[in-house]
Amino acid sequence: MIKLTIIVNNVDVYIGMGLTHVCVYTSTEESGTYTSLTNILLVAGITEYSYSHTAGTADTWYRSSICNPTTEDECCWTDPVKGVSPALFHYSTYPVECEYETDDLVIIRKIRRFIGDFEGLKRLYIDEAEFCNYVQDDNKTVDLSEKSWPVYIAVNDVGKTSLLDPVVQGYQYLTFSGTLDESSDTLDIWYYTFKFSDREVYEAYGDTFIPPGLTSLTVTQDHLILQAAIDLLENAISEDMINDGAVVRDDRSLYDPSPGLRERAVTIERLRKLLDSLVKQYRFSNLTGMLID
Repeated sequence: MIKLTIIVNNVDVYIGMGLTHVCVYTSTEESGTYTSLTNILLVAGITEYSYSHTAGTADTWYRSSICNPTTEDECCWTDPVKGVSPALFHYSTYPVECEYETDDLVIIRKIRRFIGDFEGLKRLYIDEAEFCNYVQDDNKTVDLSEKSWPVYIAVNDVGKTSLLDPVVQGYQYLTFSGTLDESSDTLDIWYYTFKFSDREVYEAYGDTFIPPGLTSLTVTQDHLILQAAIDLLENAISEDMINDGAVVRDDRSLYDPSPGLRERAVTIERLRKLLDSLVKQYRFSNLTGMLID
């Protein structure tokens, strides 16, 4: 599913001109033929409109115009763009760590699919009964207990909207500017969970090396996406082997991380083969000449 957000400035002017809708078109290619997808009714005073395209993917392109479907009058075409997947949480108040353009979000989503690191959504509600379980001794810091990024934070039903309050520490702790009161304060925290944050995924893409057999002039985005996915998984398996790789057994239980580590190694090998095939496809596609038998 893809969510489209369309901003219409001077909406009342368009309505006064007899233009009644936002007409949305879709295509499988940026410069391809665009077909009508939907018409969204303009409302006086409302500048932001949205539409969820259930059949849309990361590779679907969109354009829109201001129009009147009845008279077929149409103007103000937008440039082709790709949409974004709708957020798991639809009423976020806490800012994202980094603002990314649509094309960058597509790269992040592709890498997440390769490494199987899909964001999850969890909620933590802290009242007097739960205060000591999550709030540190400084009465300012909340421990979320897992790697995450908040999307909605409210103290006594008042939403937090600044990266400076609370400050996210190490993707696990939230440090508030003021002291939290165990007897009177309640905290409502929704947060995304993941193995790697969007920033870490995108930095891995930017830092990855060019695969052997290619140069800075011949490497493609798909090559770098696959190489970044491999790099992230290799880092993750190294960390897990150091921190949690030991088999622990007692008279009642057994902890053995080997199956999970082996499965991750299988995934890495599959991605390496896919990357190798892409490299070979590029190199052999440029070969020219004549075979003499």
